[in-house]
This record gives sequence, C-alpha cells and structure tokens, in this order.
Amino acid sequence: MKKIVLILLVLLLLGGGGGAAWWFLLRKPPADPQAAAAPVAAPIAYLKLPALTVPVIRDGAPHGLITVEMTMELKDETVRPQAEERLPVLADRLFVVLYDLLGRRIMREQNFNLEMVKGRLLIAADKVMGAPGSITNVTFTAVETRFAS
Repeated sequence: MKKIVLILLVLLLLGGGGGAAWWFLLRKPPADPQAAAAPVAAPIAYLKLPALTVPVIRDGAPHGLITVEMTMELKDETVRPQAEERLPVLADRLFVVLYDLLGRRIMREQNFNLEMVKGRLLIAADKVMGAPGSITNVTFTAVETRFAS
C-alpha cells in the first residue's frame, strides 16, 4: 500500500512539473484581451463657456444672484466648429434653463442639486446642437452665490 501511494505521489509531482514546464516555457502567450476590446478613442475636446450671471427670483421678488462658469465636454474635436458657431444660442439657452430651474422650490429643498442641473443643461445643449450626444458632459468650473439676507 505504501508503494502505491509513493508511486502515485511521484507521478503526481512529475505530471505537475511537466504541466508547469509546458505552461511557462512552451505555450504561446495569450492575446491581450484589453488591447483587442478597447478601441482607440478620439481625443475629447472641451469648450469653455462665458460666465453666466443668473438672477434667482422667488415669489416674484429677486432673491439673489448665481454666477456660473462652465466647460462643455464635446464628443470629439469635429464638433468644436459647430459648437463655436452656435455658442451665442447655446449660452442663451443655458441661461434660460438656469433661470427657470434655480428659482424653483425643489432646488432650495435639494440644496441646489448639481446633478439635476447638469442633466437639464445637457438636454438643452443637445437640442441646440441638433445631434444628441455631441456634448457629453458639463463641468462647473466656478459657482458663486450671492443671496439677499
């Protein structure tokens, strides 16, 4: 019985050594799945918008001012000429969206939820650009608030 166990142990060790030798020395290296799966992305382009100063009106009276500086993330560099051509219309539409949104009670209750504001701004920007997805993100570079006490 001891001889059979020893023989099985030696065969197991030899088989493991042979398998390891094949694995590390003889097999072809596998193709890199990340390199094959990840297509080369076009470089992202950014468009800085002029600062927008938006009055906050509540109950028919001025409550304060919010100055917002934003940068739009464009899908790629090919969108930049169209975005720069439509920049006045884009800035005006974003001002209107901010004016409408910032005076609402939900913004005060949610402490000016920036994710909600970003979502509304992206929807408006897509309508101005005429191509959904041409502007992929809005980044607030500066937000200054001045409220009446």
